[in-house]
This record gives sequence, structure tokens and C-alpha cells, in this order.
Amino acid sequence: MITAAVILAAGMGKRMKSDLPKVLHPVLAKTMVERAAGVAEAAGVTEVTVVIGHGRDRVIPLLEAKGWNWAVQSSQLGTAHAVTCALPQVENADEVVILMGDVPLLRKETVGELIQARRQVEASLAVLTTTPPDVSGYGRVILDSEGRIDRIVEEKDATASEKECRVINTGIMVFDGSVLAKVLSGIGNSNAQNEYYLTDAVEVVSRMGRKAVSVFTPNWQETAGVNNPLQLAACTAEMKRRVVETHLLEGVVIPDPESVWIEDDVVIGRGAVIGRNCRLSGDTVIGAEAVIGDGSIIDCAVVKPGETIEEYSIIGVD
Repeated sequence: MITAAVILAAGMGKRMKSDLPKVLHPVLAKTMVERAAGVAEAAGVTEVTVVIGHGRDRVIPLLEAKGWNWAVQSSQLGTAHAVTCALPQVENADEVVILMGDVPLLRKETVGELIQARRQVEASLAVLTTTPPDVSGYGRVILDSEGRIDRIVEEKDATASEKECRVINTGIMVFDGSVLAKVLSGIGNSNAQNEYYLTDAVEVVSRMGRKAVSVFTPNWQETAGVNNPLQLAACTAEMKRRVVETHLLEGVVIPDPESVWIEDDVVIGRGAVIGRNCRLSGDTVIGAEAVIGDGSIIDCAVVKPGETIEEYSIIGVD
């Protein structure tokens, strides 16, 4: 089975207050678009296409270096239009996963569950939903009496009663590849924004007599998007916490977890001790039982098992 992913990454990101394209902003030293594509591949996706627009000349070299496809959305006409721009790259896929380029905390397990949920009931569309503390600004997911999705309503188009719904659309979806083009062609732009909303795919699927299902995740934090520098910093802090937690649970000794910076690709052996205020970057490997002194910086280097690195050492940095 060919499972493709389309990552929406064409937005300008004005609220980032930066000339850097939004999806190139790093979360724990890895760009947001790399995180989105990496999660897709880890969940079993075999082909990745990134829809780009603003600042694409700076994004394309990264995508080409990683071997990911790209499609250009020259005009921002909505999320359904963005996916339409990528149709030539995914026309042979059996299923198509839609991800956001500015949602860096999504876990591969969640994407995998969404894919499996669609397959199990042979639905044309599966939508990842959640309930954040504050639902303002999100599209509401209206369910029918059997718990299936009846429709998704963007907040600007929602009635007062629809706005009371607390189940929201994350924008993360999986389509049956055989119906995607037909679904997209059935989406119009008669709404407050005059845009082609991908959320309208639910109603199109319903008119086709096919199923659209909701897959709920209680972990709303992993579906939160980054729209400003504060949210970017919060995502970095959460990713850093996740990495440190994983190492702790695998037997690494980290006396002051909040003070260290350990990037995703760092490998640390059991029993190694990571001192306070250390930074471990790149493809660094720390051997078992090694001791890294306080304040040390180790970048793309290997520390042998049992080796002791003195405090405030700098290793591997050009």
C-alpha cells in the first residue's frame, strides 16, 4: 500500500515577526517542517510532499536535501486549494495523510492510530479531533447520533449553538486516495473567507454516501500549532522535556533535567551521567557509564564508554 503525506506549509506566518519562513523556525534545533515530515515517515508514510508558498526559495533546498517532494501554492486560497496543488504528486497513493507544517509536537503513534482507524472501517476520511481548554478560533466538529462526523464548521461561519461544541478539528486527516481528487473538486468557497476549506470535505464525502469518522485524542497539546514566538518557545521546551524524559527512563542519570539541552538525535548509553547546564547536539554519542561534567558542550562527537569529560569542556565544535 502506498501511503503519501501532504504537509501544508505555505503560510506567511506574520505573527512570527520574522523574515524566516514560518516552517523553517526550529524546535529543539530541528525545523518544524522537518519534524512534520519526520513524524509522517515514522508513522509509515512512503512519500512526502510539502506544499510551499511564502519564502519557498529558502524552503526548497532543505526539502531537496531530504528527498521530499514539493508543490507550490502561489495564492493562499485555503487548505483544500493547498492540497489540490499537491494532487499530481499523490495521485497514485492508496491513502493520503494531511499534516500541518507548523504542528511540531505531533507524535508518530497518533498519526499511526489515525491511519489505522480509517482502514479498519474503510472510511473515505478520518479526522483527528481533540478538546483544548480554549476552543476559540477552531473549527467545530459536529457529530451525528452515531458518533460519526456530520460536518465541520469554521468558527467564523458557526452559529451560536455550534460554537458551544468543544470538539475541534485539528486539521490532521487521512483520505482514501481513490476519492481525494473527487472530494476536492466538490469543495466550494461560499463562506466568510471565500476560501476553499478542507473541512468541507466531510460534507462532500457524506453526499457521496461514504463515511467520515472522527478519531479523538485527549492529548490536545500535541496538535497545537505555532503562530508566534511564545508558542515556538513553549514547543521547544516541551520537546526538550520529552527527550530528557526518554533518557531518564532508559537509565541515564540527569540530576538537573530542566537545565540540560539534549537534541533528538543524541544517543546516550545506560548509566551515563549528564551534568548541569550541559548541551548535547547533533549526532553525538555518549557511551555507557560516561560522565559529562557540568556546563559541557558536545556537538557531533563521540564520548567513549566510561570516559569522563571535565566541567565546561567544549568538544566537537568547529
